[in-house]
Amino acid sequence: MTHSVLKKTINNKRALAILFTANGVSGFAQGITLLSIPWYFAQRDISSQFNLIYSLVTFATVFWGLWAGTVVDRFNRKHVFLLNNAVEGSIVLMIACYGIYLGDLSIPLIVSVFAVTMFGFYLHYPNLYAFAQEITPVEDYTKVTSYIEIVGQSTNVMAGAMAALLLEGLDWQAQWMLFEQPVEINLQIEAWALQEIFLLDGLTYLIAIVLIALIRYAPLEQRVIETGQLMKRLKTGFAYLKEHPMIMLFGICSHSIFVVMLVKLHALMPMYITNHLHEGGGVFGAMEVLYAIGALGAGLFVGNLFRTYSKIKAVVFLLGLATLSLALSAVTHSVLIFLLVGFMIGFANAGARVLRLSYLFKYVPNTVIGRVNSIFSIINVMMRVFFLAIFSIQYFGQEANIIYAYAIMALFTAASALILIINYKRLAYVY
Repeated sequence: MTHSVLKKTINNKRALAILFTANGVSGFAQGITLLSIPWYFAQRDISSQFNLIYSLVTFATVFWGLWAGTVVDRFNRKHVFLLNNAVEGSIVLMIACYGIYLGDLSIPLIVSVFAVTMFGFYLHYPNLYAFAQEITPVEDYTKVTSYIEIVGQSTNVMAGAMAALLLEGLDWQAQWMLFEQPVEINLQIEAWALQEIFLLDGLTYLIAIVLIALIRYAPLEQRVIETGQLMKRLKTGFAYLKEHPMIMLFGICSHSIFVVMLVKLHALMPMYITNHLHEGGGVFGAMEVLYAIGALGAGLFVGNLFRTYSKIKAVVFLLGLATLSLALSAVTHSVLIFLLVGFMIGFANAGARVLRLSYLFKYVPNTVIGRVNSIFSIINVMMRVFFLAIFSIQYFGQEANIIYAYAIMALFTAASALILIINYKRLAYVY
């Protein structure tokens, strides 16, 4: 390895480390925000209203996501990160400050923070994946995609624990004996209002901007940037997937766990905990923590665990694990089993993401990776809109009926696994 190549490699590793740190800082507060908003609606018994809003916001991201993919492939990816964080952070901070000034926030403003965060994701993650591929050697793809999950899920563990604390508050009293003298401990933390949580979220965007500005990197290969009109650049992404149908099939089916995970997290889980388990925010936060621990475990171990298996077999196994998790949720009233399910589906979702990303990094050129990831994201959105439209029906908001939503999603992940099994021989040739 020459001195210049070695220097480039070291700089790129530092760039990834800084980027992952920035992603973790902002992701921590975003996680708390995205947990607090559906919980706010559930506590007021208007989850069906939130599910309808969520489905509309999700549908709107279809058009945004397609445009976002062209931005990722057209412009400097560091600059895209900076602009994205600046715009999101400004909006969230303004709404937070307005809420603190008035002492409360209206539902349209709360929904605005949710929408801004969701729209940001559809630019942030395709850009993150494209940037990581751009500066990572081929032999390190699985390792780097695992790091993405490890960082993301580590922040989710902290966000889940902090969300439970901030949403419910803490009133803990104890008395210990020290040298035969009673020592009383009284720990009280008041629950935070939504505008205070949003303020924390907005401030972390500023930290992320400072960190990203420090990044110095050198692409491993010179990227051929396609210019021209938006529609022309979009067609290139669709044409690539049309020429590689097995890549498209694998990309869609391996993404199905992510579909059900997002629907479950933002639309179903608050209703499930409130109406089915009859529990509070502590269970909500604990489930998030166990989900993130399972996902963190996948990031750490999935590469070695499935080292001797093809990615197809590994993803089929994880789809089966997700199906089992959802089916268990549909037939139990046990809080303990519900928390175990959180760990299982966390492992399945993160494991499938690691395998899926390393596959896409290997086979999809960096010049179109942004558009390809955005197309997959849009297909994912369409499937989520379909489920959200169904689950926003008042029927599923009734106490005994939420379990049928979990059963429907279990059938969906089982069908995805079956499609991969049927097409295994056609898919296997790329491995």
